[in-house]
Amino acid sequence: MRRWLASALAVVLLAAGCASRGGRAFAPATADAAAAARKAWERAAARSPAQLDANLLYDASVSGKLLRTDGTLAVRLRGDRVEGTLAGPFGTPIATYANGELRGEKLRPVRLPPGQLRAVLAGTWVGADPAVAGENGAEVLLRWTGEETVEGIFDVGRGELVSLRIERPEGELEARFSGARNPWPDRIEIDEKGTGVHLRLKLLSRETAP
Repeated sequence: MRRWLASALAVVLLAAGCASRGGRAFAPATADAAAAARKAWERAAARSPAQLDANLLYDASVSGKLLRTDGTLAVRLRGDRVEGTLAGPFGTPIATYANGELRGEKLRPVRLPPGQLRAVLAGTWVGADPAVAGENGAEVLLRWTGEETVEGIFDVGRGELVSLRIERPEGELEARFSGARNPWPDRIEIDEKGTGVHLRLKLLSRETAP
């Protein structure tokens, strides 16, 4: 009986020391794993396109409580000024992004400041160096703390973020990345938990602004 209680207590303590994100369980990172992750992240951040001025065009699918449609999303990145237009299948404007918000007639406003939108579209995050909060095989859990807590699942071998989770007062926002990066992620899925808006993007074209 004592042996069983000791084993059960060990399991509970181990579980308490782990974090679960995106269906993955992350154990506390070893010193070597944390050091390798930090170096890989520095290289990934250095080659990120987050600060580039560019024009991006996406095939877009958007759904919410009152809207479900396919179309295109055109984004203009110009320093602190970021603008976007979400259009339907025949080019009819559905929503616009300006002044840090995505607004549309059948969409509840989605707030995402320009710097954060740049980071999400680039498949990265900006700011101070993150803490390595856990590891699971080739993946580590990165965490940024500040006005908002941000967590990212980072594949150390590929040097790419798999997902980002931003905790905000109005609701959590999660972005998942897949496909090639040239250097922008080919596919992005965004869930805005507060409004229930789901946005799926596939990059169609990109051009660096002069």
